[in-house]
Amino acid sequence: MLCDQYYLTSPELKLTQVNGKAPGEPISIVYVPSHLFHMLFELFKNSMRATVEFQENSPTLSPVEVIVVLGKEDLAIKISDRGGGVPVRKIERLFSYMYSTAPRPNVDDSRNTPLAGFGYGLPISRLYAKYFQGDLNLYSICGYGTDAIIYLKALSTESIEKLPVFNKSASKHYQASSEADDWCVPSKGPKNMAKQSAAS
Repeated sequence: MLCDQYYLTSPELKLTQVNGKAPGEPISIVYVPSHLFHMLFELFKNSMRATVEFQENSPTLSPVEVIVVLGKEDLAIKISDRGGGVPVRKIERLFSYMYSTAPRPNVDDSRNTPLAGFGYGLPISRLYAKYFQGDLNLYSICGYGTDAIIYLKALSTESIEKLPVFNKSASKHYQASSEADDWCVPSKGPKNMAKQSAAS
């Protein structure tokens, strides 16, 4: 719907489900719905935008294909588009905060939700996936399209939160070290400039 609002068109979505644990049964796992929603929303948005922009002169748009596979240990969600892809050298940059392939959106227009351009969708999506021992990877063929794959743990006993460790050695890392004074780490007392100019 967001793609339709922005471009007045959107590619079809084709969904295939494979339940390797219990063939013929619906797929279900224990997961945080808001995390999954955010990841899928970002990936669908990116795939649809890329497809519409890359195929703007085509009479019909290639569908965005989604394959959901539940295995014994993992759930994989693969989203494939024909949106032109990304050069290999840019793949890791896509996971950098504030980096975007889309132009910066106009935030003054409060009526329309921007489709892309803030540069935090993919990094936060990967963070959500990794939070419970999963992952998010992109595989792209420049000039053709991109596959985005979300890996999640199928067993709730393996979906353990990945939390930062804070112990004595970690606290030493975060304590202020003796570095050169600058505007954000002020010196302990006033400097005697007469001593410094005499030394030079």
